[in-house]
Amino acid sequence: MFAYKKNPAIKEYETKKGVKKYMFQIYTGVNPATNKKTTTTRRGFKTPALANAAYRKIEAEVMNKKYEFNNKPESDSLTFNDVYQRWFTDSYRKTVQSSTVYKTKQIFDCHILPEIGTMNMDAITPEVLQPIVNRWATKYAKLNIVSRYANRVFKYAYTIKLIKSNPFNHVLLPERQINNANKTTSTNFFSADELDKFTRVLVKGRTNGTISMMHAVYFITMAYTGLRKGELLALEWSDVDLENNKLDVNKTLAMNEFGKLATQPPKWLSYRTIDINNLVVNTLREYKEYNHSASNLVFPSEKDTWLNLGKPNNWLDSIIDQGTETFKTTYQLTGDDYYKTFVHRITPHGLRHTHATWLFEKDNTITPKAVQERLGHKNISVTMNIYTHVTSNQKDKLKSALDVDY
Repeated sequence: MFAYKKNPAIKEYETKKGVKKYMFQIYTGVNPATNKKTTTTRRGFKTPALANAAYRKIEAEVMNKKYEFNNKPESDSLTFNDVYQRWFTDSYRKTVQSSTVYKTKQIFDCHILPEIGTMNMDAITPEVLQPIVNRWATKYAKLNIVSRYANRVFKYAYTIKLIKSNPFNHVLLPERQINNANKTTSTNFFSADELDKFTRVLVKGRTNGTISMMHAVYFITMAYTGLRKGELLALEWSDVDLENNKLDVNKTLAMNEFGKLATQPPKWLSYRTIDINNLVVNTLREYKEYNHSASNLVFPSEKDTWLNLGKPNNWLDSIIDQGTETFKTTYQLTGDDYYKTFVHRITPHGLRHTHATWLFEKDNTITPKAVQERLGHKNISVTMNIYTHVTSNQKDKLKSALDVDY
């Protein structure tokens, strides 16, 4: 960088491609719209002479009070991506954990920005947004999440007065997609009978070697503690008290904002110490003796590092497939109704719902508040949804018991 001799305001610089260009900054007076002193920067000139000519022209306009200030509303030049970046940095980033940052970036990069990222904020109207939301409804299972995040950027823009109104206030979310999402969630758990079958298959499989010892222990522990899959994958032997039947939940495994595995505080800062039953204690003790591993991780990879977060999903699918096939064969051979069906397909997270359901059905004196604390739910409403489901089933059973045929 050096100053152009005939005009000290002219500066030389290099572009990213190594090309020499010239620029300047010049005072342009007080902007009457803002009553603030302003400057303007111009760059990209091929020669000092061209830069100087532009400088002198602006200088003359300022002296003769003919310089035209750019008082266009900021939103006229800001794209949705510009506002998203500002919202993400100034408003959102500091309020969530690293794993949530990563998930949020994925939602914007994969779903939202490809649709509206390059649009100017003032050009995004309800009429423009509605068909986009409709497309999200047909393409993505979690429409409400995609739309909610997009809406947060518009709410931010409205709050800091970049836009005069939020176009999302006049957009309708397709009901069909929402209903389908609720339907999927409502079946993502095992009944008490299914949990019994699932547990028996795990215990037998770990004994005869048809199911990996690690996989069996992982799901027995999950089903009877209600831990999240990341909490289990981050679990260390120092967190397990087999003498006093206690388990300390103090961290979870997650993808950080850079897409790397890392531990962080449990979700919603739900630190807790929970009781574990004899099945879990005996299973963990046997696994520890069998494993002979020097690792402090309860479920380590072969390289003594954390396992990928997708592993439990694959394990569970495999176990359900294997159990279904075994039950089918056994039923064909024996005709025993117990083997007529195994379990329906759920996700690892569905075992948290299963655990809560099992607790409520096992003892009707257990309160939703106790289950909320055990599972680390942020809101009691999440626990109450499960409790309501269980009590509704009990009413159906009571009605059936009252029916009498003569």
